[in-house]
Amino acid sequence: MSRRQKEKPTMSNDCENCGKCCIETEMIVSEHDIDLIMRKCQDHKRKQEFIFKNKDDLFQLKNIEGYCVFFDKLLKICTIYEFRPQGCRFYPLIYDFHRKKCIFDKDCPRVNLFYQDKQVLKEKCDVLKRFLKEQLKINII
Repeated sequence: MSRRQKEKPTMSNDCENCGKCCIETEMIVSEHDIDLIMRKCQDHKRKQEFIFKNKDDLFQLKNIEGYCVFFDKLLKICTIYEFRPQGCRFYPLIYDFHRKKCIFDKDCPRVNLFYQDKQVLKEKCDVLKRFLKEQLKINII
């Protein structure tokens, strides 16, 4: 194991040294995501430490000083990358409720590095829609 891997969690090359998606995040999390974080993250054993209920009555990750509670600004990494919420795993693929379809988030500067295969993109979109319906109980029609 390299010294770098011992010092910080590893991230894919697509995301490393960016963190744009972690600025003023509005990431919705499921009960499963919350349970996983609480089981795996020694620093966050109470959900009030990292989430809140938003205006739509959904759990959302907190921001601290403008960044996701789990983002290390100095290292520019997610400190829980291995067990990050499902929405973070889909990113930069998001669901546009107005257009009723999956799109890439315009804020991601490296969107061209993700989901280049159209079949994989379609499959991920289907999984994302199922996640919204089943895990978050959001009716996407």
